[in-house]
Amino acid sequence: MTEDNNILSGVPAAEEAAEALEKAVSSVEETADAVAGAADTAVKQTEETVEEITEVAEKTVGEITETVEETAGEAAEAAEKTVDEISENAEKAAAEITEAADEATDGIKDAAQETAEAVAEPVPGATGELKEGNPADHFKTIISAAEHSAEVTAPKPAGEGNIFFEMPTEKTDEEIDAEADKAASEDEELAPAPVGDPSQIMEDPPVIVFDQVHKEYEGQIEDSVALTGVSFSIRKGEFVFIVGPSGSGKSTMIRLMMREISPSSGKILIAGKNLAKLRRRQISKYRRNIGIVFQDFRLLPDRNVYDNVAFAQRVVGAPKRNIPKEVSKVLHLVGLSQKYKSFPNELSGGEQQRVAIARALVNNPMIILADEPTGNLDPKNSYEIMSLLEEINRRGTTVVIVTHDSEVVNRMQKRVVSLQSGTIVDDKRGGYKLG
Repeated sequence: MTEDNNILSGVPAAEEAAEALEKAVSSVEETADAVAGAADTAVKQTEETVEEITEVAEKTVGEITETVEETAGEAAEAAEKTVDEISENAEKAAAEITEAADEATDGIKDAAQETAEAVAEPVPGATGELKEGNPADHFKTIISAAEHSAEVTAPKPAGEGNIFFEMPTEKTDEEIDAEADKAASEDEELAPAPVGDPSQIMEDPPVIVFDQVHKEYEGQIEDSVALTGVSFSIRKGEFVFIVGPSGSGKSTMIRLMMREISPSSGKILIAGKNLAKLRRRQISKYRRNIGIVFQDFRLLPDRNVYDNVAFAQRVVGAPKRNIPKEVSKVLHLVGLSQKYKSFPNELSGGEQQRVAIARALVNNPMIILADEPTGNLDPKNSYEIMSLLEEINRRGTTVVIVTHDSEVVNRMQKRVVSLQSGTIVDDKRGGYKLG
């Protein structure tokens, strides 16, 4: 009985314990739910935070990338502009240094020559002779060495030797300067030209005059005489063809006008300048004022159309701010405004010749000399080039064309100077007279 009572008395305790356990379990479950909820909330907040951080990072990276690209572009543009300016300044400075060196050389030569003459001249009242050589010869040696040193050390303009207006001379610099000195001592009067209406010549002085020009190539056994007693004149604004068979003297005549060679005798005046009086340093300047167009175009292959034309302006020291305007103007005139970025190998023969003409025109020359300008072109392009040269002539530029293209000459009906065996056999307006 007592045992049963003990059991009965323990039941409430067990129930309480079970109830307590149930509460504990319930509390644990609530705690677990709270922890799970907190964990979910934390995960959600973390995901949101990560998304915000990712978005900010992406935006920041984008802004940084854009800024870097803009900065890099600006730096590249500035660097390219700086390189162009340095290149242009270097070309101009080199040309100025070369000119200064030439002038210094001439000064050294003149001063040394005067000194040599003074030393060589006997002093009144002096007796005896110098026993260690002629002082004049000694100073001539000094002159020669100074000239050679100046030429070797003086920097050349960029591209010299490969640009269209620099041509090799047949004679040495000493011989050229000697010819200039000799010509300077001669009479400067302009000989009357036998061609054209005398009254018109008086009213409008000729820009080109050949006065009894004779040219003989030394060192040749046969056919050494290229021109014999050639006299003619060309007035400002004329359009003249010089024609004749091979060996008639056409090329010699234009080489003389370009001052690539000098006449054996006679006088050549271009725009009032006696070409024989040009010293070595003046020859390149003279050519830069004469527009020259060649059969083989002579474009710079590594430069586009714009740069080929602009180069002619940079070499003569044209103001940088004026170059784009002048280049654009001549490219428009020759019909190549849309091709200014193209390179020579991307152009047709006719287009390349148009670039050559634009380059010849950009410095606004008084005279255009064209040596077989249609020689490498088909009939259609030849007609277009001649029409372009005619338009340039109508604007006041004197145009002289050396050609053997009888079809072009007959179609144009301009003044024609016909050569044969080094002499002028015909000079009148019309077509090609020789067979």
